[in-house]
Amino acid sequence: MWSVLNGFLQGAALLGTANVKATTFATLASTAINVTTDYVSAYAQQIDEGKYPATDATVAIHMGGMEHLVQEAEALGVNTELPNFFLELAKRTAADGHADDSYAAMINQFRKPSN
Repeated sequence: MWSVLNGFLQGAALLGTANVKATTFATLASTAINVTTDYVSAYAQQIDEGKYPATDATVAIHMGGMEHLVQEAEALGVNTELPNFFLELAKRTAADGHADDSYAAMINQFRKPSN
């Protein structure tokens, strides 16, 4: 829940730099959140099977989007801690040999104890 809410807040902060109201963004964000629910079911099956076929996009593709988000946030003077956190997890996932797997392979990062 917090990841979803914080993602909305991050997006609202970014769009706020272009004077887009959070209420305007909320409609788009709600649509994106609803689309994401389809991934939850697909990823749950991959997690249970321990196999992560990239039927939508690879971790490497997601990393490219994350890197762009970080760059844009930095350029706009918006906090980058949240997207950098997700990017770091994706980099670790890729380093563990899952760059060409689906985003669901990120589960392995959450299974590891914190350092």
